[in-house]
Parts: sequence; C-alpha cells; structure tokens
Amino acid sequence: MKMDSNEDNEEVSAIQQEEENKGTGRYKTRSRKKISDDNGTPTTTTDDTSKSHRRKTTREKKMSREDSKPVVDVVKKEEPTQKKRNNNKRKAEESDEKVAEKRARGTNSKSAAEKQVKAEEDVKPDHPDVNGKDAESKPVVKPKAASNKKKKKNGEDEPIPRPVKYESLGDGPPPVPSTGHKYMGCHVSGAGGVWNAFANAEECSAKSFALFLRSQRQWVAKPLEDETVKKWKEGSKECAPHLVLPHGSYLMNLGSSSEETLIKSRNLLVEEMKRCQRLGIPHFNFHPGSTLGKRSRVECCKLIAEGINLAHRQTEGVICVLENMCCQGFTVGGDFHELRSIIEHVEDRSRVGVCLDTCHAHAAGYDLSTEKGFQELLDDFEKIIGWQFLRGLHINDSKGKTGDHLDRHENIGKGTIGIEGFRRVMNCEYFNDIPLILETPWTSNEGYGKEIKILESLIQK
Repeated sequence: MKMDSNEDNEEVSAIQQEEENKGTGRYKTRSRKKISDDNGTPTTTTDDTSKSHRRKTTREKKMSREDSKPVVDVVKKEEPTQKKRNNNKRKAEESDEKVAEKRARGTNSKSAAEKQVKAEEDVKPDHPDVNGKDAESKPVVKPKAASNKKKKKNGEDEPIPRPVKYESLGDGPPPVPSTGHKYMGCHVSGAGGVWNAFANAEECSAKSFALFLRSQRQWVAKPLEDETVKKWKEGSKECAPHLVLPHGSYLMNLGSSSEETLIKSRNLLVEEMKRCQRLGIPHFNFHPGSTLGKRSRVECCKLIAEGINLAHRQTEGVICVLENMCCQGFTVGGDFHELRSIIEHVEDRSRVGVCLDTCHAHAAGYDLSTEKGFQELLDDFEKIIGWQFLRGLHINDSKGKTGDHLDRHENIGKGTIGIEGFRRVMNCEYFNDIPLILETPWTSNEGYGKEIKILESLIQK
C-alpha cells in the first residue's frame, strides 16, 4: 500500500508539472521566494505575500513620517517663539530696572522704551477708529483738500469773459424801412432755379422767406448764369430786398482749426456773398462756427471776425448776419457774449448783424415758454449786443427742454415753447419790419401756410 501511495504521489506530481507546462493552472502553484523572518531565518513565501508585505511596509513608513512631521514643525515654530518671548520679557525687566535706577539717581534722561512710547502717543489720533477703538501706532493721514475747480473734459474751453461795463457796439447796419408790421414767412425751396423761391413763398402765403442760393452740401458750385440773375430780378419786383434772408451752407466753419477747412470756409463765404451782391440781396445769414475743442472761444471769435473782414474786402454792400446757437458742444454763438466778441473784431460794423432763432435761444437757457424767460432774452440782447444789429428772426418751437443745448426744431405749438410763448414773440415790437422765418419740420407748402396763419392770428390788433 505504501508503494502504491508513493507511486500515486509521483503520478500526481507528474500531472501537475505537465499542466503547469501547458499553462492550464488547474493545480498551478505560486512561485516561491526566499525571504527572512524577523529573526533573520530564511523562509519561503509566495509572490503575493511578498507584495503585500512590501505595500504594508511602505504604508507604515509613510504614515510614520506624516505622523512625525507636524510634531517636528510645531516644535520648530514654537521653540523660537517661546525663546523670543522670554528674551523680550527679560529685556523689558532689565529696561524697567534701568529706568528705576536712573530715576533713583534723579536723572531726566529717558530710555529708548520710553521714547518709543512717547512717539506712539504723539501719532495717536484724538478720535477712535471706526470700530470704536483708538487706532494706536497708526499715523494720522490728512485727506487732501477737495478742489473747488471742476475737472474739465478733454478739449473743453472757457467761456468768453464778461466786460465790466457794456459799451455800445456802434450804430450797426443801416435801419430797414419802418412800417410797424410783422412779415411772417418761411424757408422755401429754390429747386429748378432760385427764382422759383418767389412762387413757393406765395404758395405758403409768406411775406418774407429764406432759401439756399446753391447746394448747401457742396463746397464748390457753378457760378450764377446771366439768365438766372435776370429771372430773379423779375420775380423780386414785388418783394422788398431786406425781407429775403438767404441761409449759408452748414459745411462752413469760419473758426475751424483745420487749415484746409478754414480756407474752404472763407472762400465759400466770399462766393455766397458775391451771389447775394449779384442778385441784389442785402443780407446773408450763416452759423458762426465751432472751436472743435482745439482753440479757445476768444481766439475762435477773432478768427471768425477775420474771415468776415476778408469777405467784406472782396464784396460790396452785403451784410453778414450771424445766427445765435444753442450752446451745443463747441459751437460758437449760443452765448450772446460770443456774438458781441465777433462784432467787436469786425472792422466794418455797418455790414454785420444778428438773426435770433427762438429754438436755439430756448435750448441755450432762455425759457421762452414763460414771461420771465422771454424778458431775460430781450434784456440780454439789448445790453450785450443791441437791437440795432437785429436783422431777422427764425421762429421755431423746440422738441427739447429749456437749456438742454439740443437743436431740435418742432412745429409751432407742439413743442416746449408753446402757443403762449409765440404770442409774446408775435406781439413784440422789436420784431417788426424784419423777416420772421419758419424753420419748423416741413411737410408741404400748405403746411407752412397753416403755421403762418396760426402765428399771424396771435397778433393783437
């Protein structure tokens, strides 16, 4: 039986060896590896046991390092801190002993510690901080005094200086024929030939009118033909010349900082005035110009006057009529003092005048919807400029509010000036005998005719 058992064992071993070679793993045994026990005695174990042992050993070492690290750090941080505290305490005790010793001798000298305390008391504020505690050891920082000067925007210019005394600017242009009547009119089209303006004005029931003598969108236009001049003079026989008030191009800026634009503007003014001269029109109305934020208003007004002087030398008889503006941006003319400054620098003041625009004045700050605002306008114009220079009136309601500096015309009675505001205008004697021109939004000649009738109905007879 014993031999049989040994033979069986040998047979099983042979089968296991054969299956291991084939890779079936049925009786596969794990490879063994020699290791040493805790006493150093060699032993055998499987690979899995070896790996588990290595992982355990590594994990235990890592945990040991992590557990010991905070302790070491705390010790490192606490030791110098405690040592420093002990040193400071010892120095303070020694300092107190020295102070006591000096005082016992009757000396007045102070220790460094006392001087430091005194210095801290000197900078201590007299009031508690925001948390109700004294802000110790914090020097008082005095805030910068607020400046009363308003920070100007980039390119913002100063207003024209006010004179101490308002001297008269002179007699102004020759007076117009006096009739005591109002000459209500509107801006009409000269399309197809400037002479057509007379027919359009008649269709609107206008007694005066304004027009563009050329395209206001171009710098250069062809000269007037002889036939055009002839037809104009034929149509003007029934109209007083001073009741026609041509309007200049919006391209023109006699105060421009651009040399090219300035030259073009001056040439355009001369060309327009020569047209007026040839047609027999005594007035030419235009916007003064703008600083564009590039120069002061004083300099700009002088430059505008220089352009007028140059035009006067090249033309005869035509009066330059400056229009008041609404103080929008860098435009010149919203302040009556700017118009005065221009007139002051014009050499021939008999050839310069002013046209008032109700919408512009309202937007500049004169509340024409009230009696007070209207009276302020009259008083300022008389004091600063003088009625002898008034040559026309643009009658427009305003979409904007008083002083908003926006040039937004509105139909009569539909804006913020209102019917009562225009009732005062139509009954003011200063506006007799000059062209009163509608520049409200145009719908048709018939529409202008209705507005003219509304304004004329406001006149008290």
